[in-house]
Amino acid sequence: MSRIRFHEERFSKEWILPSGHGDNVRIGIVLSLIGKKKRVLDVGCYDGTISKLIMNNDNEVYGVDVSSKGVELAKQKGIKAIVHDVEESLPFPENFFDVVFIGEVIEHVFDTDRFLEEIKRALKVKGYLIITTPNLASLGRRILLLIGKNPLVETRANETASGHIRYFVKHSLYELLESHQFKIDGFTSDAVNFDNSGKHFSTKLAKVFPALGKTLIVKAIKR
Repeated sequence: MSRIRFHEERFSKEWILPSGHGDNVRIGIVLSLIGKKKRVLDVGCYDGTISKLIMNNDNEVYGVDVSSKGVELAKQKGIKAIVHDVEESLPFPENFFDVVFIGEVIEHVFDTDRFLEEIKRALKVKGYLIITTPNLASLGRRILLLIGKNPLVETRANETASGHIRYFVKHSLYELLESHQFKIDGFTSDAVNFDNSGKHFSTKLAKVFPALGKTLIVKAIKR
């Protein structure tokens, strides 16, 4: 199965935000980091659920996603969304966006160097990106590795997989961003999970020990 076909099939249904879940914490953090009255690009906007929340904060929001069904749903929410493979050059002029949001996307990207160069090109000088990605060194994954089990690293492209091909810890994500002349301006996490359901977690632990949290959340400024 091709990469594009996998994502088209895997991400074709409308996303329903789970209640009482760490995802809501992550989204709340992202919204606060983006702020208001910005021109924002949501890379991998999927069905526009998060894009709509960003737009509701008085932002002008554009979106790109490889899933044609996802883009159709995003457009219905009022998002300026287009079908586009993020592995290719972004169809936007230089210095166009105040903020680029990359939510749970970079772990799917093969050529992360080209990807970030395109993000940098589309950002205004002193514009910033907000990036979230699963933390390979989360507390739960550390424990799984310690007892000799797979720390939730995907090895197949089956119906339960999300298509992750890149895995990051705080240091490796910093290193990648800084190599493309981004200045790290903030780092946090959403939750420290206590089980795989995502329903039992601590946001307080994530604030004190973000490197153990489920998600790496980074704000980085274009130099």
